[in-house]
Amino acid sequence: MSIEAESAFRRSPDAEPWRLLLRDRDGAILGAGIALAGGAVLTCAHVVEKPDAEITAEWVDLPDAGTRTARLAPSGWAPTLPGGGGDIALFKTTEPCDLPGALLSRLPATRNRMVHALGFPEPHEFGVVATAMLAGRSGPDNEWIQLDRTERGRIRPGFSGAGVVDDRSGAVVGMVVTSYRDDEDKLAWLIPVETLIRHVPAIGRWLGPDVPREDWRPWIGLIQIVITGSGPIDAGRVVDAAGKSTDEVERSLPPPTERMSLGVAGIEQAQEPERVLDDVVGPLVRRGATVVLQFEDESSPAAELARQWQRDALQDRVDALAVGIAELADRERHARRKRARFKGVPEIPALAAELELPKVILRASVRDQEPTKLARALHHYERQLVKHLTVITGAEQENDGLIREFERLRGMLATYNAIAVEHGLAEDERLVALYREARAALDTRPCEYLAVTRTLVRAYVAEVRRRT
Repeated sequence: MSIEAESAFRRSPDAEPWRLLLRDRDGAILGAGIALAGGAVLTCAHVVEKPDAEITAEWVDLPDAGTRTARLAPSGWAPTLPGGGGDIALFKTTEPCDLPGALLSRLPATRNRMVHALGFPEPHEFGVVATAMLAGRSGPDNEWIQLDRTERGRIRPGFSGAGVVDDRSGAVVGMVVTSYRDDEDKLAWLIPVETLIRHVPAIGRWLGPDVPREDWRPWIGLIQIVITGSGPIDAGRVVDAAGKSTDEVERSLPPPTERMSLGVAGIEQAQEPERVLDDVVGPLVRRGATVVLQFEDESSPAAELARQWQRDALQDRVDALAVGIAELADRERHARRKRARFKGVPEIPALAAELELPKVILRASVRDQEPTKLARALHHYERQLVKHLTVITGAEQENDGLIREFERLRGMLATYNAIAVEHGLAEDERLVALYREARAALDTRPCEYLAVTRTLVRAYVAEVRRRT
């Protein structure tokens, strides 16, 4: 298996006791669903077809739990809209239910994350798991997230209503809504949590903590090759493989640490040089380690194989940089949309654009440039990316502060307007003028300078206080 394939490997999910199989009254499979605490059942409206439907829910991971009958919950129906969108149904079991249910989590990023879901495409009555890669916002009104296919199954008809699980955190981050039936493209979409709640506000009762944003870092390490006589091995620890079996070399390894550096000498004299590369070096690199390999003969089969692996690892490393640049660009766009609500604040810098040309050059250089030089260039741009991500994190925090201040001012204006009404001052000319001026500033899009808005709101609050 190649480094690229291995680096994309996803562990099998643990039991997820909120996964549901939904049937109609006659026992025919309708599709998938998500169990929420207290007997709530979340699925797509097109799965159950009618709001007056009676459905049966089976907890897939709890074979002894039996089944529960469910009917539509109050305000739980959001049918498919004429232009797309909606397609959400919230049902409730007809009897009290204490079986497990999921919490729903919002994702900070909508691209380049692996997810999985359990669906029931024909003829798989017991369900199949498929994985996908988040590809960003799309769909009607840009309120869905596109799911790109992977080589490990694909989301297809029969998955609608299934909970979508973020592989890194294990959080339920949305619901499969539809799949494209073209066998060439094999695309699908999910409804993210914030969209579910926008269409059916009652779902907000099951909103859990957001998935934490993780600092970007490359997911794969590097291989360095040293020929005997060209210099010492520059690594934290050196393991001598000469005369040893693969198991003996593996037992000689130090305990794994994050981003570890390790040297391996005497590979050509190992009992099985290629197995040492496959079974020892490969897993270390896939876990993010930098491994320095020493060879006596640069033309030996083991050295040739190591050079191929070195190129593969560099290719994966460039791909990881591209993922980080895409994340940066996505966060920039999102931050600009939030920042556009306000006037008089610094613009979000276009940092991702600075890395686009280096990314293209690095990709074109993987098979031609000397590996050590390419690795140095990669390290340089990786550090640049980390710095830029730090800058955009600061901008996101500033946005959050602006929004909090805006909401605080709006709440303060509403509170003191209610106080004025209670004291019989609803038609006081001075107060009405001050209120209208402050309200107009808050309602203007983009909002005028927050300092000006703050002054107007405070002037109204001070006058109400003086009068009351």
